[in-house]
Formats: sequence, structure tokens, C-alpha cells
Amino acid sequence: MTRLLPFLMLASLWLLSCQPAEDASWAAFKKCGSNACVQEALAVKAAFVKNPKGLLKDFLSTYEAGEDHLIGWLYLLRDSVLTNPQAGAYEERIGWRDEVLNAAQPYANDPKLGEIARVIVQELESIAFADELEDAPLFIENLVFTGTYALDKGNAGNGELSVSEQDGNTLRFRLLAVGPAPAHNQGEMTGTAKLVSANEARFTTTEFGGECALLFRWSSEGVEVVTEKGDPAACGLGAGVVPDGAYGRKSYNDPFLSAADAKKAGLLQGEWVSADDPKAAIRIAEGRLFQLYDGQEVEPPVRCLYFPKCPADCLPVATTPCLKVIGQDEVCYTVVKADGKTLEISLIGGTGKTNRYTRKK
Repeated sequence: MTRLLPFLMLASLWLLSCQPAEDASWAAFKKCGSNACVQEALAVKAAFVKNPKGLLKDFLSTYEAGEDHLIGWLYLLRDSVLTNPQAGAYEERIGWRDEVLNAAQPYANDPKLGEIARVIVQELESIAFADELEDAPLFIENLVFTGTYALDKGNAGNGELSVSEQDGNTLRFRLLAVGPAPAHNQGEMTGTAKLVSANEARFTTTEFGGECALLFRWSSEGVEVVTEKGDPAACGLGAGVVPDGAYGRKSYNDPFLSAADAKKAGLLQGEWVSADDPKAAIRIAEGRLFQLYDGQEVEPPVRCLYFPKCPADCLPVATTPCLKVIGQDEVCYTVVKADGKTLEISLIGGTGKTNRYTRKK
């Protein structure tokens, strides 16, 4: 028996030495663990195109260990590279996407690697490159609906519009309108408008005896209100009160928050430096979340909403304050701590890790 022990130990070491090592680019990406890891993500892309089977095995091992780095890589590749005009020309980014697709598709039916390969294929095939047609407004992706807007038509009337985005397609609003001189009749409308496109929402009602339909159309300057159906009476407004016109933005703040909740939301505003990497930072401002690395934006900003209690579509584990970040996907973060000096947030449905930041001095 004693003579067998050295042999068994040597055999074990030999077997371990024969195990393929994890790809260095994949190991570096996992270690980076930040939304700023664009260069690491590109290195994984290059390695995957060169050796798809080897990387698929690494992806599978990571997935079986209960880690979500594959999804993180795909999202970062999509949002910061493939759909980011600053990363390269339209045709060039299409080519990068196709390289990854061509590398993954042959393994889609593989008995062991097929599930991972299909995840990659499905995610990349769903990218809406058509949104980048030359005649598509570039501002639409960064539109923020929440805020307060004002209309001033002089003697012809004025108004104020308050909007709060409730979920992915619903806007709560309050519209105060004043009619022309000399009467200056007034009217108020409240309700919920449904988004019907990337920059338009519609409100309809028959509450006042007739059919009323308002269209809200956002631009980089503010929002235009158009009465599509009905007169002032059908819309519940005073005689001669027409709310139509271009409303300029006054504020990005949620006008429907209580004073206490508005104060809490204000503590989140500003630039925050990661406790894990002093070069990585986020900025929350003007209804958007910005990702920064070494002082530079690393991807386009996305809408960022504060909720005193997480809405149901965030699938919260508790009724805690949260941030909903809306880009091509919606993700939610519970606000663990926000005292004006430190910020701690945790991704709902993620690994449970708390991301810690300190306010930039």
C-alpha cells in the first residue's frame, strides 16, 4: 500500500496538469467585475472568435458555478460596443456582431455546450441595429420623461405639465392650463398616459361626456402637447382652455414624490467613485445614469428612476427604496445606503454583491 501512495499522488498531479486552463481573457474579465470593463470584454470577444469551443467550456463552467458573468459580458458587449456609435462605424459593429454569431452558431445543437451557445445567439440576434438608421433621432435613446414643464403663450394662455414615469410604458401626469385673455379660464387634467412609441405617449378619456385624446411628444427641448380629439369641455377644461403647445423643461425632479422622498432622491444626485476601483465611477443627474472610467463616459447614459418602494416589476425582496435603470433592458438596484457621502446599491436578482461608492470630492 505504501508503495502505491507516491504513484497515486503523481497520477493525480498528472491529471490535474492535463486539465485545460481557463482562458486568460475570461479570467481577467471576471476579475474586473465592473461596467467599465470594455477592453476586457473586447479581449473575450477576440478569444471567443478564435477559440469558440474553449470559451464556451469556460462560460459553462462559470454558469454551473452560479455566477452570471456571461450575461454581464453579453450586456457590456452589446451596450458599450455593438450599439455604441462611438465604438466604431455602423458596418464595423455589424461585422463584430456577426463574428461572434458565426462562432457560436455551430455549437447551438451541441449536447453539452448548446444551451450556452443558444444564449449568445439569441442575445446578439435581438440587437436592434435598425434603430441607427440615419434619419432616426439620436436623442430618443436618452429621453427623460419625468419632470416639470411650462408653457407660455403670453396673452394666448399658459400651462404647466408634471410627469412621473411609473414603469416601462406608463406616465402619470397633471396638466394645468390657463386660457387666453381676458377671461383666463383655467382647467386641470390628471391621469395616466401610455407610451405608444419611443418618444410619444397618449391619454384618452370619456369621463366628461365626450371623447378626449391628448398626444404628448417629447424632444430634446421638452414636450409638445396636441389635442387629437375633443374640445375643452370633452377634456374637462374651462371654456376656451386649449392645452396645446410646446412645454419647455423646468426640472428633472419627480413632481409626485413627497417632500421627504424628494429629499432622499436628492441625496443620490452627483458623481460617485467606486470603492473597488478609484477609476470607475457613476454619475446620477438629470434623470440619467452615466458610467465613467478614468473620467470618460464608457457608454451612453440611460434613464434612471428613483422609487421610494420598488415597483412590482422589479421583483423586490423587500419594500425598500430602489433605482430602476432603463436602457435596452430594465434592471433594478435596491438602495442599501444613501446619506449624501456614501452610496450603496445592490442589483436585484444579481449575485447579492453590494456596490459601494463615495461622493467625488
